[in-house]
Amino acid sequence: MRAAIGTVSLTGAAMGFMTACGTGYDDEEAEARTVYCVDEQDQVVDEDLCEEAERSGGYVGGFPYFFLLGGFGGNRYSVGQTIPQQYTGAANRVNPSDTSARTRAGLPGSGRVSSGSRISGGIGSGRVGSGSVGS
Repeated sequence: MRAAIGTVSLTGAAMGFMTACGTGYDDEEAEARTVYCVDEQDQVVDEDLCEEAERSGGYVGGFPYFFLLGGFGGNRYSVGQTIPQQYTGAANRVNPSDTSARTRAGLPGSGRVSSGSRISGGIGSGRVGSGSVGS
């Protein structure tokens, strides 16, 4: 009888562990993420370019611009700085003109998003840190 109870308890614990592991979120997604407006070389550009790219299919003057969302090792980047590849590989790129992708990424569906903004709650939460979104 004791062995059966121990087996059931271990099985239940294993199932709980597997359920927790199967949420689809890793540690980075569970933490707040930062968003930057970048060009195709991952250089931070003025957020006006992403705002204009929103209105013109993701391109300005024939060049693509993106929102780059990720955990950047606690570093903050300014316009003109290039985000190191060690951070961009795990980051998500979002076309500023793709309303659905913006929403899934936790950004507002339209409007200005300031570079360096923190998005709390991870992918899909829809919550942007205070003071990070303007019109």
